[in-house]
Amino acid sequence: MGSTLGLQYALVGCAYFVGAISAGRLSELGLSVTYGTSAVVLALTAALISFGMGETLLPSKRIPFKENKTMLRKQLLQSPWSSCTRILTRHSKEVRILAILMMIQILPSQMRDAFQILAKTEWNLDTKDFSSFVAVIGIFNIAANIVGSQMVVKLGIKHFTAVATLSSIIAPIGASLFSFRGLVTGTIIGFLGSAQMLGVTAALYTEGAKSHVPQGELAGERAAFLALTKVIGPIWYSALYVKGKNIFGTGFLPFYFNIGCGLTAFVISQRYLSS
Repeated sequence: MGSTLGLQYALVGCAYFVGAISAGRLSELGLSVTYGTSAVVLALTAALISFGMGETLLPSKRIPFKENKTMLRKQLLQSPWSSCTRILTRHSKEVRILAILMMIQILPSQMRDAFQILAKTEWNLDTKDFSSFVAVIGIFNIAANIVGSQMVVKLGIKHFTAVATLSSIIAPIGASLFSFRGLVTGTIIGFLGSAQMLGVTAALYTEGAKSHVPQGELAGERAAFLALTKVIGPIWYSALYVKGKNIFGTGFLPFYFNIGCGLTAFVISQRYLSS
């Protein structure tokens, strides 16, 4: 599964690369053109899913939808927090640990907005240069997941995750010490960091299968849990950047935090992951 996920994530990296390059070029024509193009792509994707994607759930296992206004009202009023954290309360200890590990691994990716501000104020990158750098990240994301899909089979989940997680801290260390050049160099050297979730994701689904949890259900709970990072992440990284500038006189506090995330993920993975 880890090998298969690597190839899937490599395709995601291809889309990331194309999207970054296209957005950089389209931004010269105005935001309305950029968002309009994005809306067209999303509409085409929805059409492809509707007409070209087969249903994987057997008819015998489908639950018929029955309109129940009381239940519907209860679901709408249900706490978003409890919905997003359901994966931590309904399953085994192993599933909870793996979910938390994945959140720690994915949290640095939510630095994007704060990073864009940092790149402009600290390094004077314009929109075109920034989109080019994001595209470079997409290229290394493709390479990391292609290589990772082979390495995870040869090294095993635990050892591969150790290598990939330690690789993820090279870029923030480089940025902290040598600014933008250090970040670029660290991204190249530590490119495997983009594939650090391969083994953990595979292990999560394996643990879910042991408890007879449907993969679709577990995938939904995982997505909802990781969606918390999209809320917490931008707020947290913006606060780190502002407080770092005001209190410590540096805008690189987010990078120090990312180093801490990488080291924490390494310790958890080596303690709880099996080979």
